[in-house]
Amino acid sequence: MKNAFLLMLLNFFGVQGLQAFEVSSSAILRYENETDQVNLTPRKRVRLIASVAATHHVNKRLSVVSQVRTGLKNRQNVPAVTLYQKTNNPSGDKDIFISQLYTRFSLNNLSATLGKIPWQSKQISDLFWDRHLNPIGLHLEYSLAQRQKLVFATFNPLDGQTNTVGHMSLIQYQTVLAVDNALITLSPWFVDYTGEVGANFATGDTQFDNRFLRFSGSIKLDDVRFGLDLGWSIHDVPNELHEEFSKERQSYVIEFRKGSLSKVGHYLTELKYIYAERFSVVTEFAQNASSRFATSNYKGWDFRIRYKLTSKQWLGARISQTKRLVGEPEQSVRFRIETKLSF
Repeated sequence: MKNAFLLMLLNFFGVQGLQAFEVSSSAILRYENETDQVNLTPRKRVRLIASVAATHHVNKRLSVVSQVRTGLKNRQNVPAVTLYQKTNNPSGDKDIFISQLYTRFSLNNLSATLGKIPWQSKQISDLFWDRHLNPIGLHLEYSLAQRQKLVFATFNPLDGQTNTVGHMSLIQYQTVLAVDNALITLSPWFVDYTGEVGANFATGDTQFDNRFLRFSGSIKLDDVRFGLDLGWSIHDVPNELHEEFSKERQSYVIEFRKGSLSKVGHYLTELKYIYAERFSVVTEFAQNASSRFATSNYKGWDFRIRYKLTSKQWLGARISQTKRLVGEPEQSVRFRIETKLSF
């Protein structure tokens, strides 16, 4: 709490010298249908994700950013609120909270982000970290050369709205190679997580220490991209976990992507295959958009297509199917129709 208070003070005093002010906002309206389930209750609902962000430019090197968002304030990896529930399921809370609050500074080849910061390292997917989670800490980037960068981050993940749980640090090397007509992105990285007992809300394996070796890479040819996220836990599986998970340390995502939403009338198509063993991620921090029942110990696929309606809006559909890897069988099938409007 003391660290969070200090960061807010730094942001407050930074605003005093602002010379420019920008506001942006967006809203996603989504229909979700989850009816072909195994050991899960069917669910049909309409949901909303909305956010408003303000950027204060103090000068060319210093800026202050804040964002307010919908979702669950104590489970901030859930950014949506339910507007209408067709099936007999709980609608959940409808919170509005400060999701980001940070200062960004740049000097020559170095840039730094301090506060309640967004996740900024390079990945193909959210398999390891859900980007709706904004921890409290520091992110540094140093440009080694053209298309080469070294990234370091150290932070405390959130437990609820105000507390934190554990500590995570990572270091990543990023490079982009131009080979004939292809752009090849290579990003190896290392993550160290120190767990902490006693979390009130963020209880998914946050009490266990873990370390990871990971790699993210892609090959881009014109408007086609092939991507890969791959990683292993290099820490012993805790004794508290059942013996059946003793070798469950690997995760990966294979992606095919075509198109972009850079112009009106363009399509973006993505197909991902996802495989995440039980101890290959910190369950609490991994993405939950594809599988309804888990963020680890599952496999499946995710397909989405989006169409650019106007310069400020796209319309899309998404379907995903996942199954549990080890333990009692569970299956989740999610179908979504959604549109995003930016202001």
